[in-house]
Amino acid sequence: MMIEYKLQDTNLLLMRLELGEIGTNCYLVGDRAAKELAVIDPAGDFDTLWEVIEGTGCTIKYIFNTHGHWDHIGANAELHEKTGAPIMIHAADAPMLQQGYDRSFRTRYQPSEANELLEEGQKWQLGSYTLSILHTPGHTRGGVSIVLDDVLVFSGDTLFQLSVGRTDLPGGDMMEQRRSIREKLFALPDGMPVFPGHGPHTFIGDEKLYNPFLQ
Repeated sequence: MMIEYKLQDTNLLLMRLELGEIGTNCYLVGDRAAKELAVIDPAGDFDTLWEVIEGTGCTIKYIFNTHGHWDHIGANAELHEKTGAPIMIHAADAPMLQQGYDRSFRTRYQPSEANELLEEGQKWQLGSYTLSILHTPGHTRGGVSIVLDDVLVFSGDTLFQLSVGRTDLPGGDMMEQRRSIREKLFALPDGMPVFPGHGPHTFIGDEKLYNPFLQ
C-alpha cells in the first residue's frame, strides 16, 4: 500500500509505503522544486520501492534508518547500490546492519554498511528543508526520530498511535523509551503530526492525552 499525503506546503513531498514481510512503514520525503528525496526506513520490496521513487522524478540524497531492526533495513543495500546515497544510522545500531540474520525473528536480510553515523542535534539539508536528529533510545539503543523543520516528525518504533515500541528485544529499555518520548518527542508542538514505523500517523498532543502507555 502507498499513500501520498496532501500537505499545505505543496512543495513538500511525503509518501508512505508499507513494505517487507510485516508491512513496515517506509517514507519518502522530499523537496519537489529541488528534486531531492530522502528515504526513511527502506524496509524491503526493492522493486516496488524503486518504481515509486522513479515516479517522483527526484534524486535520492539520503537513506535514513531510524534503528537497526531487520524490518526497517531490508532494502538498504540495493538502494545504496542503485543510487550511491549514504546509509545513515546511529552508531549504537550500526553493527545490526551487517549481521544479515535476526535471531529473535529467525529472519535473514541483505547486509549493508553505515556510511554516516547519526547523532543528537545533527541537521541535514534536503532542498529547502532541514532534517534534525533526535536520539530516542528505548526500543533500541540507537533509535532516532527525525524532525522536518517544525512541520512533522518520523518516530520510527519509539512512538505509535496510542502505543509505543516493544522493549523486550535486545537493547530495549522501557524506562529509557518513556524518557525519550516525554523529554524529546513531547517537547515538540502538540499539533505536530507523528509518522511512526508501523500503523497510521498521529499527533503529539493526542499522544500526550490518550496514549495509555504514557499516562
